[in-house]
Amino acid sequence: MKKLWKYTIPLLVLAVLLSALPACSSGGTDKTEIVIGASRDISGFQAGFQEYGAAPIYKMWIDDVNAAGGIDVGGKKLKVRLIEYDDASDTAACVKNIEKLCTVDKVDFLFGPTGTAMLFAAAPIANKFKKIIVCMEGGATTLETKLSEMPYVFSPLNYSNHFQMPVFVDLCVAKGAKTAFVIAMNDLHGAEYNTAFQGEAALKGITVVDSVTIPVTITDMNSVVQSAKAANPDIVCVFAYPNQNILFMNTAMALDFNPKVLLIGPGCNFGFFNLTYGAALEGVCGEGAWNAESSDKAAAFAVKAEAAVGGPGNMDWWGALPYYSACEFLGQSITKAGSLDNEKVRAVMYKEKFETIMGTFYWERLGDNGGCLMPQEVYAGQIGQWQNGIFEVIDPDKNNTASMIYPKPDWP
Repeated sequence: MKKLWKYTIPLLVLAVLLSALPACSSGGTDKTEIVIGASRDISGFQAGFQEYGAAPIYKMWIDDVNAAGGIDVGGKKLKVRLIEYDDASDTAACVKNIEKLCTVDKVDFLFGPTGTAMLFAAAPIANKFKKIIVCMEGGATTLETKLSEMPYVFSPLNYSNHFQMPVFVDLCVAKGAKTAFVIAMNDLHGAEYNTAFQGEAALKGITVVDSVTIPVTITDMNSVVQSAKAANPDIVCVFAYPNQNILFMNTAMALDFNPKVLLIGPGCNFGFFNLTYGAALEGVCGEGAWNAESSDKAAAFAVKAEAAVGGPGNMDWWGALPYYSACEFLGQSITKAGSLDNEKVRAVMYKEKFETIMGTFYWERLGDNGGCLMPQEVYAGQIGQWQNGIFEVIDPDKNNTASMIYPKPDWP
């Protein structure tokens, strides 16, 4: 008994000492799953994006990850669980949802909300709670100036001055276009694109003859299109969301207004525009872009993504490729970090390059310890143009899949 007691005492002391040690705080192998949260426009005026924007793409990635057994975190495979809340296209509700995801649900990471204004509101909240947010639909030029103080914000989508309008204006100048008419929705998206375009136009000799602001709720665009037609510009830009862009297309065809260059904002990049307008879409430009000709990986992804989003009408030829690639990058960063700790994962995201379906993917940091954007060379394209039913990349660089049609053909 004395011998047994001799060994029991040290073991009891060791047990007490071990129990006093702090629990693993890395968020790594002590977890049983990876939880990602998102506030989304499941209802409201922007609800369409939930069906054919980023949501089906990041859900496809989650399905792919889980089908493979999960993400390796410190040698342990963890599956991904998604928590989505509806913000009903309301910015205040979006902010509350992000706060709840961080404080109540205690998610590991965040996916971004829908739209530029929503992203601008959500990013500071994610940063406040030190949660990595991989932004989705939306790229805020206004937010960009604040990213040096938002180290948890990673924005994969290209947007107005990053690098769409510079490329678009260069294309127009090369074709000899001299004048432009701008239609912009009274939202952060419209304001930012309008400012970026007019700035580039002024630098490169294009005169903006007029700029008209339209409400998000507009239902009649006759007077706007009549004004544009009377101005007789070479270029018309419609910086608005799908509902307003469809209204413009219908009105422009009805009034036989056919500028030499027509750039349509979000909506034009989706397959449903092609299904809806067919031959009438020939030569219409949109923001984006990529297609199955961009690379072998892009071609394989296009087939898979088309099935995931419910058919060719829901395909996104702007964001789908960067969204999925950003998700792949996040997963590889978690594995490289061996942890779910946001600081460790963020450190990896800051410095590593990983191969994704878009090719070599990495981030450009804004400031020594700031948020990140994708460099121009990572994207598969900036400006697309519908040609024979394909959203061709018309950038004048290595991404080009077709030359720009100028002038745009007449409406059929």
